[in-house]
Amino acid sequence: IAEVRRSTAEGKPAMGLVFDGDGDRIAAVDETGRFCSTQLLMPLFIDHLARARSLPGVVIKTVSGSDLMAQVAEGLGRTVLEKPVGFKYIAAEMLAGEVLVGGEESGGVGFGMHLPERDAPFAALLLIEALVEGGVPLGERIDALQRRCGGAAAYDRLDLRLADMAARARLEARLAEAPPAEVAGAPVLEVFRTDGVKLRLGPNHWLMLRFSGTEPLLRLYCEAPSSERVAAVLAWARALAEAI
Repeated sequence: IAEVRRSTAEGKPAMGLVFDGDGDRIAAVDETGRFCSTQLLMPLFIDHLARARSLPGVVIKTVSGSDLMAQVAEGLGRTVLEKPVGFKYIAAEMLAGEVLVGGEESGGVGFGMHLPERDAPFAALLLIEALVEGGVPLGERIDALQRRCGGAAAYDRLDLRLADMAARARLEARLAEAPPAEVAGAPVLEVFRTDGVKLRLGPNHWLMLRFSGTEPLLRLYCEAPSSERVAAVLAWARALAEAI
């Protein structure tokens, strides 16, 4: 990825594309060298398929996905379904009804017009189509979508290994019995338990704590108005986990 970012920032290609080893996950690098995960690509897919192609269907995102996905979809009059982490939940909806696009935080995107499965090369073709038809570089297109929805947001994930399964059980019990009322100085507005515990702090501002099913591993997800705020929230969550 570092090599793709470097060559793209030097002005050689219009963008860079990154797939995983079996071609089911996609990411991109824009014309400035910025890394674009599915948190940034999904809103573009939604906008292109709903507006330029006028395709039908609901939008599906996992609970760990950026708010921008829902904001773009709802701005276009589309229903948004939020599912637990894992593409199997998205695939089930694709098999059951009409879906425009479904995507997960880790890079998997599926399209109702194609297959009920992740397909990174197909997603790349649609991304290229969207940029050619729009006549705007990837980074500018993403920035425009963010402005349309009220501004940019930052996102990050931290995987934290706990001391042992007993420590995991203590933290899990604490979150079940008494979830935090405040996170890094911000009051918790809502608590969701679709998958783990998601603490809503405001628009484009939330923290999610989700445990691995098989090992003492805690996954922390955060979206916030700035990268500095994301770092502060994740540091707060890490301190909470390590103190129990």
